[in-house]
Amino acid sequence: MKINDLIQMIKSKKWLRNHIGYFHEDLFDLSDNGFESNNNAKKVIIVSRKYYQESWATYPSINLKELKELLKLQKDISNADIQLQTYHKNKQQEGFDVKTISFNKQVTERFKNCALIPETELLAHYFLNERTVAEVITPAGTLFFTYVDGKTQSAYNQGLMSSVERFILSIGVAHTASIKNITIDQYALLLWNTLQRLPVSKFHKVAAFDLATTLNYKVLHSLYLAPLACATLFICVVYGYYAYTASALEQELSGYQSGVNELLTKKQNIDIAKQYVDQVTNEFKAYPRVHSDWDIAYKAISEGMAVQQFSGKQHDIKIRGFAGSASKVLTEISNLPQLKNAQFNGPLRKSGERDYFIMELSVVEKNEE
Repeated sequence: MKINDLIQMIKSKKWLRNHIGYFHEDLFDLSDNGFESNNNAKKVIIVSRKYYQESWATYPSINLKELKELLKLQKDISNADIQLQTYHKNKQQEGFDVKTISFNKQVTERFKNCALIPETELLAHYFLNERTVAEVITPAGTLFFTYVDGKTQSAYNQGLMSSVERFILSIGVAHTASIKNITIDQYALLLWNTLQRLPVSKFHKVAAFDLATTLNYKVLHSLYLAPLACATLFICVVYGYYAYTASALEQELSGYQSGVNELLTKKQNIDIAKQYVDQVTNEFKAYPRVHSDWDIAYKAISEGMAVQQFSGKQHDIKIRGFAGSASKVLTEISNLPQLKNAQFNGPLRKSGERDYFIMELSVVEKNEE
């Protein structure tokens, strides 16, 4: 394979296609010819609508920060299986509408180490800027789908929901709405193309992960204890020098009366040095115990990254290591306020069930804050 062909393959995300599967009773590949049965292990699973439930809840009179804290608290208390939550602004309630997708145990137990993507979330991204109704032929049967004003609704062609017209009436969409018909072969290609065009920074909005991570406290402590020890040693040396000089000055004053004026001058210099030492000491007290760089390292570790190398110069940092999901780590790192840019250096590599990757980070300079 030529280098140019390899570069184009990476840019087009073709390498990712072998790690993606569609699940309905069995696993399927998303090929150009449609859905092809393949039970090989996958990293990303697009889940059939039959294997998850959607629920909506409105949170009035709340801001985004409070909403995130409340949702996190509810998730911690419930100890629920893997869930995917998305929220939409509700201007009438001055709050948010939150959609929660809960996967069946059959899916969460079989694919507990995979990223789970509800198929309707990919359909929503495909019809992102449209108000439409779609009749989609899927491996599980005919699926009716609509996406209006940021909200999705879907149902299978079964029971009373025997036609797309009845589906339109049940959800309150105008009967004149355009209907798009998608065949099963077209659907496989639609899912792949939508996922291929999805920015890495938005992947966490459509995929659910198992967020359980292990924190190595010894590694974490080693990141900040060394600079803290250096700072303490510096203060001790400066104070020791000051104490020695002050003691020598006092002895000299008591032993040589004739050199009082000269010694007073030295005393004045010592006072200036002491003032400097006090200023340095106050500066050290004003600094947080953990430098912002260590805060970055802590964030990476807390998101499940096994850090092998942490290096950098001035405002550029490089982190190398392993993680269950490199994309998740990069996304969380990007949210840190002290960073203005975060990106991968080179392609992601697989090592067993983990990603091996390098991140390059740009720290915000003081005059940019």
